[in-house]
Amino acid sequence: MKTPEKIHCRIETIYALCMIAAIFCIGRSFHNQTLPVETHIVTQSSSSQSQLSQSSSQASGEAVSEETSWQEQNSTAEKPESKAEKTTELQEPKPQEKTEQIQSSKYYDIPLDADIQDAIFRECKTKNVPEDLVIALIGVESHYNSKSISKTNDYGLMQINICHRESLERDLQVTDLLDSKQNIKAGVHMLSWIVNKYSNMNQALMVYNNGEAGAQKLWKQGVYSTPYSRKVIDQMNKIKKEA
Repeated sequence: MKTPEKIHCRIETIYALCMIAAIFCIGRSFHNQTLPVETHIVTQSSSSQSQLSQSSSQASGEAVSEETSWQEQNSTAEKPESKAEKTTELQEPKPQEKTEQIQSSKYYDIPLDADIQDAIFRECKTKNVPEDLVIALIGVESHYNSKSISKTNDYGLMQINICHRESLERDLQVTDLLDSKQNIKAGVHMLSWIVNKYSNMNQALMVYNNGEAGAQKLWKQGVYSTPYSRKVIDQMNKIKKEA
């Protein structure tokens, strides 16, 4: 038969084991209950970060789209100005084009091409010589034949004598008197100082045809016009009427 002390000891041992088991069960239950909460917190944290990331990307996307839209608006606003500037540049004629239009606005009904008449207009404007005078003089001198050579060695449209060749080459770089444009350049140059010196048209034409010394001899004889000078003036008046 067991003594009361042994029985009491066993009871205490059983009670202690029960307490330990209870504590263990309570602790495990508490541990199982806290895990979902932590997981939920982590999940919420991850979800918050994802939402923040999406919000950030949406905000940056909207900023980029707004910037792109602003740039497109600016470029769209600038395009009409650039087109207008290009249109203005295309519409405005260049100075050279304006000059050519002025020169080609009136051509004489003579057997000379437009580019030759343009050369006459340019030289006459530069040297302050009436263009109708030059046109009439060419008609009388060479009948508009650029290859005409006289028996007295007068060359080209304005029948410039060979004796002037060296001075013209030195002063004007004229090397070919049978070249129409060079001949016109030389002839208008020679005629300009004569017209500026002698206001009387007959006297000026006498100097061009006979030289200054030859014209002065005729003036001393009381001759102030010749068939040549009168013919050129008549031709010039005819050209003015037909113009």
